[in-house]
Amino acid sequence: MGANHHISPEGRRRCAGRRAALVVAVLPVAGALALTAASPAGAPAKRPAADGGALGSYYDQSVDWTDCGRKVAEAAKKTGRKPPGYLKRLQCSRVRVPRDYAATGRGDLRLAVARLPATGGKSDRIGSLVLNFGGPGESGVEGLAGLGAKFTKLNERYDIVAPDPRGVGDSTPAVRCASPTARQAKSLDRSPDDRTEIDRLAAYRELQAKLCEEDSGRLLPWVGTGDSARDLDVLRGALGEDKLTYMGFSYGTTLGANYLHLFPRKTGRVVLDGVENPMKNSEQTYLANAHAFQRALDDFTKDCTERGASECPLGGDAARARKETRQLFNLLDEREIDTRAGELDQSTFVDALKNAMYSEKLWPDLRHALSALGDGNGAPMVRLAGGSGGAGVRGAGEPGAEVPGAGVPGAGAPAAVLAGAAEGNADAAFTAVTCRDTADRYTAADVERAKGEFTRASPVFGTFMAGQMLTCTGWPVPGDNDSRRVRATKAPAALLVATTGDPATPYKGGADMAKELDNDSVVLTFESVGHTGYLTGDACVDGNVDDFLLDGKRPKKGTRCG
Repeated sequence: MGANHHISPEGRRRCAGRRAALVVAVLPVAGALALTAASPAGAPAKRPAADGGALGSYYDQSVDWTDCGRKVAEAAKKTGRKPPGYLKRLQCSRVRVPRDYAATGRGDLRLAVARLPATGGKSDRIGSLVLNFGGPGESGVEGLAGLGAKFTKLNERYDIVAPDPRGVGDSTPAVRCASPTARQAKSLDRSPDDRTEIDRLAAYRELQAKLCEEDSGRLLPWVGTGDSARDLDVLRGALGEDKLTYMGFSYGTTLGANYLHLFPRKTGRVVLDGVENPMKNSEQTYLANAHAFQRALDDFTKDCTERGASECPLGGDAARARKETRQLFNLLDEREIDTRAGELDQSTFVDALKNAMYSEKLWPDLRHALSALGDGNGAPMVRLAGGSGGAGVRGAGEPGAEVPGAGVPGAGAPAAVLAGAAEGNADAAFTAVTCRDTADRYTAADVERAKGEFTRASPVFGTFMAGQMLTCTGWPVPGDNDSRRVRATKAPAALLVATTGDPATPYKGGADMAKELDNDSVVLTFESVGHTGYLTGDACVDGNVDDFLLDGKRPKKGTRCG
């Protein structure tokens, strides 16, 4: 990922997006997948693999599918929800990959993989469509269990396949990190506006890094996006496919672009939706997010005030409403509000606002939360943040899921698991992949230097985004920027979906990614507010993506939807 295009566990929930607890569907499936740990070692490989040679046994392995939908459905019943019918078809397996592609004798990792077999006739089947729902750190197995029904049309002709990337979910070994104590977390201000708060946040990140080193230190060098892209090629071979057909959301666009770069001649039809920008470093990425989330909040404020006082708790004057939002932000920095849903402090308030910016379909929930807050009830705002203490939305790219507490299915926000349903190791894996994928290591002094520019970009989100620069402070494993090298001139053109009002992966990322790929890829513009475009309810976007994946028909350059 190079330029960490996401937000750290406490803050993100998730900005360039990622996280949380999948609706019904992302229920724990660990019981369906008992995987074996591999031995640690060495330094990550730099070269791509190819079929045959020392890697032949990986490419030639058989994938033995077993029924896992029943176990997931049984877990779903415990939530009081009726399991969706497609879960009966869900199959699970594991795929063996080398820990070190340059030295296969150093042990193996095992990836958890889920599949929904194609529902059409054998003559209609095209092959396998591999999905990545975002992150880094999101479970593909849980994602497919939760969102499989959204891919009904594609599932008629494709086996829909979703792996847990290395170090993630039920893949083994998985990144595990003990958490700092609740007292240490409570003392944290994730929107630090002075040097004392910045220093405290930096110390907290260093403590997190130390705990990760103690629990998973030998795995941390091996979880980068480059090796995950190599894993995709092993999966392609194990599935018996000549070419990889792939759809990636948010962080999944970086993973997909790395595959194009490493394996241009093995690339089939590829869709990248919610495109991360390979041309920005971490600081530039977070600054772009500050601008983009502020624009989305301004769009919300304009929409709200135009509805009038009967629907908008902010009144009818947009300028005054923006000022009152900033005042509320500052007030919550001075004192928090206790609610039955948890504590509402400044960080939780920012989480709630940020989560609601992932889709216009969540704006009614934000209006309700603001109205309730005006009446002295902060609980709806805490729930919109995803719980208490800032446990908000995560999983930047998973299409059409719910935000915890918002009650809006199919919102197009990052697919999220209701907090506590299947938390897994998403936070730990997010940080591990993020820090492996960037050489950036910022200090408290760097944040102090940058926070003025960030605050000018957004008086509400700016200090929070500046604080994200400390995500990898003290991280025990060096990173590199290799994942930002995505030139793929010999790969077939991909379809990139870019949303004009995307706060998590700003619109410009689509054009910049297409430029860096340099393979005539087409950017499909979706004129809307929210993160990602496919399966958010726009027939134009869905139709163009489906036509490309099913028939190879690319939209003309300059095509706009929405």
